[in-house]
Amino acid sequence: MGVTTMETKLKTHPKFVEAMQKLSGMTEEERLSEENKALFDQAIRYAPLDIQPKLAAIQRKYEALH
Repeated sequence: MGVTTMETKLKTHPKFVEAMQKLSGMTEEERLSEENKALFDQAIRYAPLDIQPKLAAIQRKYEALH
């Protein structure tokens, strides 16, 4: 039971939710901008495991632009 509760908390970590809410309202160009790098890093840091590969792919795209 303890693991399930912990997994649930990880999947909906407040810092992940906060970052994704802000990022989802932006254009791709804004999300990949230097100003939003910290916000994007926060999203990756607190992302559920099943979402991390998608965010990592976006991060590689960001790094290619900068």
